[in-house]
Amino acid sequence: MSSSPDAAFEAIVRRGLDAYRAGRFFEAHELWEPGWREETDPVRKTFLHGLILVAAALHKLTEMQRPLGALRLLRKARIRLVGMPEGMGGMAIALLVDDILRAAAAIEQIASGETTELDASLLPRMEIAGDVAPSSPSGARTRP
Repeated sequence: MSSSPDAAFEAIVRRGLDAYRAGRFFEAHELWEPGWREETDPVRKTFLHGLILVAAALHKLTEMQRPLGALRLLRKARIRLVGMPEGMGGMAIALLVDDILRAAAAIEQIASGETTELDASLLPRMEIAGDVAPSSPSGARTRP
């Protein structure tokens, strides 16, 4: 029995989500990328691209120590994710979009030299739609 396109899409989202929530941002990016490349639905493709950009931004910030590059990627991610229907890929989209704004503001302070550390609680959360207790990605180094 083959799975539905929705189930296959949500499985792709969940695989990357597991890595993201564990603070393995590069791995999350790599897990979402094949789905993004193969997706034919333009809305789903844009959504996956937004997730990839968030993960890439956090990799750039936490591993490569490049706050300006991370900021640019977060801004691009937000453009792709704003207006996505709540529950897309099973995720809490409004929470993610709001968190991208908060993280971008904090990263701007790092880039300007106002602070040198990003509180891990400011990293964009990727939560399942309807989850009551959101969590932050863990395992992320926060000193760029």
